[in-house]
Amino acid sequence: MPEEDTKRGGDTVYRVFSQDFYATDLHSEEIGIKQQEEWRSRSRQFTTDSEILGKVESARRSSSSESMPDLEKEGFIVQRKDPWDDAPNEHSRRLVLKIFTETGNWYTTIEEMVADEYARSFSAEMPLVSFAVLTDENEILTRIAQNRRGPIDTESYSFFLVGNDGQFQVFRIEGKRVTMGDDFRVVMATNDVTVAEIDSKVVNIGGEYTVEIRDPILAKNDWFCRILQAFATTIKYRKKIWKKISKGLRALKETEGTPLQERFEVSLLANPRRLTLEIEEFDDV
Repeated sequence: MPEEDTKRGGDTVYRVFSQDFYATDLHSEEIGIKQQEEWRSRSRQFTTDSEILGKVESARRSSSSESMPDLEKEGFIVQRKDPWDDAPNEHSRRLVLKIFTETGNWYTTIEEMVADEYARSFSAEMPLVSFAVLTDENEILTRIAQNRRGPIDTESYSFFLVGNDGQFQVFRIEGKRVTMGDDFRVVMATNDVTVAEIDSKVVNIGGEYTVEIRDPILAKNDWFCRILQAFATTIKYRKKIWKKISKGLRALKETEGTPLQERFEVSLLANPRRLTLEIEEFDDV
């Protein structure tokens, strides 16, 4: 069936990812200094301040007629501890999470964009989180931004994917109403259909967040899947970040403990056109 004739969204789950945070620090991936050195030797993305927090499992099927296989371990979740634990002050704390394969190869990073959070939160007069996602699929930085909604509305985040020939696809991540945990649906602007869901397991002590891809085309798009995996890893930190932003905004007014921007965050703001355009193209932009 041609892609343009494929039914988008629906109830059928084509791909599943489980982001499962460990309840304790005792797990096989991190025991011993030698193991830490081994991970660093496999990827420069595994920095000296990296701490393994959980595992990633996945399963997929190619059609609705197949049975969904059992989840299999795919990799692990890492946090860079220095930006979070050793920030210059509490208002400058910055969340950086990464996902690696089972063999230690990096494939996704999600980083909190602190300055953007404060700018947008100050304008909206309420704390709003902001993230940047990098993947091994391409060199494009994807922004996930929380958006202001009414006082009785659920949370709302947005991002987009760049396509071919100037095309792009827009998505909204919105909180579900009346659920036990932190659950979300992912809605694609085209046809206004739900293409994925993110569910939290409230009985899991460490925290488990399952992403279900409910679109046959997007289930094959690793870039889209990695973005949702990355977002799912941040869910348990939202309340801490909101609290930090609220206190940081007060600190800005009082000019005490002013939030600072980490240099690695600043590097994500560099002019990307110097990397993607020829010099003679600058005047056409």
